[in-house]
Amino acid sequence: MQIDTGGNIYDNIENVPSKNVALVLGAAAYPSRLSDILQDRVDTAIELYKDKKISKIIMSGAPNESDSMAKYAIDKGVQENDIIKDIKGINTFASIQNAKNAKHMVIITQSFHMPRALFIAKHLGIDAVGLTSDKREYAKSFEFKKREILAASKAMMDLLLK
Repeated sequence: MQIDTGGNIYDNIENVPSKNVALVLGAAAYPSRLSDILQDRVDTAIELYKDKKISKIIMSGAPNESDSMAKYAIDKGVQENDIIKDIKGINTFASIQNAKNAKHMVIITQSFHMPRALFIAKHLGIDAVGLTSDKREYAKSFEFKKREILAASKAMMDLLLK
């Protein structure tokens, strides 16, 4: 997957091509705050928005994730009408499939997750680039990377079966 998508992964906002939409992939959200991973994803989308590289942000995840992401972004200055909530984005495949009408997007997630996200987008016919949101070290980084191996295999199966 890395070979197939590596040229479309960016790690700084200055180099990211402008697209209409950013798709923020969900992660854990708690009643009073976003998880560190999710906060970094949303903060990255907010930076893109404020730099006018995008005009809309799709917040994709379970209902509690999407709602928390949107509230956080609005509190940080994103206009409510520029946020699209996808409450049916229960996993990476569903989030990207649900957003495919956007056609051209920046996907925002951490570097360990990005190759799979872009691989799915490419195979669904979406013109996507990725902007990594690694703003800190995460307590469970090793576990996330191990999980990603299994998730990448599942993504290939999902694409073959759908």
